Amino acid sequence: MTVVAGGGAGKSMLLAQWAEARRAVMVQLENGRVPAAVDGTAVVVLDGVERLPVDGPGWRSVVELVGVVPLVLSGREPIPVAAVDRLGAGHLAFAEDETYQVLAAALADAAGADKLAPDLHLLTGGWPALVGLAAAWLARLPAADRATSLRQLARVDGPLQEHLVGVLLQALHHDEREFVRRLAHLPAIDAATADALDLTEDLGGLPPIVLPVIGSGGRYAVPEPLRETIQQRLPLDERERRALLEAFQGM
Repeated sequence: MTVVAGGGAGKSMLLAQWAEARRAVMVQLENGRVPAAVDGTAVVVLDGVERLPVDGPGWRSVVELVGVVPLVLSGREPIPVAAVDRLGAGHLAFAEDETYQVLAAALADAAGADKLAPDLHLLTGGWPALVGLAAAWLARLPAADRATSLRQLARVDGPLQEHLVGVLLQALHHDEREFVRRLAHLPAIDAATADALDLTEDLGGLPPIVLPVIGSGGRYAVPEPLRETIQQRLPLDERERRALLEAFQGM
């Protein structure tokens, strides 16, 4: 099976939950390495296939697995293998009821979510990243302002994701915003690292802009599709950025 959709489609989170429920082996191809040996009876999920050059040894290792083990390949670009099933962005987009469920969870208000979900679904097309960003932003607004603020999204000039990242960052408390500002320049970190770098004493998620890294045992990071936008919205000067990276690398 192949799963192909752009950043923010929710591929990694969906596949992680699917793999956990089925005791499948899930591998994030962050470093371009493919596991040398796998159990031939287990389903293997390889996420981030677009990071493998098609003329490199990593991709050749993937091709050797096709037809040998039950395999799910996930990436942002078309994957040139023969697959029994191919899932794309259309399969991953939320239905209106799923948009409602995300919104109800974020607002902790089922009745309020029921009123807002149709407009939110129409404005976002059910794209998971946009639904998550908008739901988190609306949750930080006074309940009386949510409907009007949501309708204003229809007049946004430019990419909706960039706008939603901006308004959500503005809605964060100062300490949260400063934490996100620095984390956007770092790899995934755990609580001990966050404390040592004086980023926060209580490392936790601020979904969907700070999330736990799948299979990393308590590390958190800014998702890759949002990093550049956050760096632009909350810039660090070069001296501050260099000092932060040097402190992290020296740990």
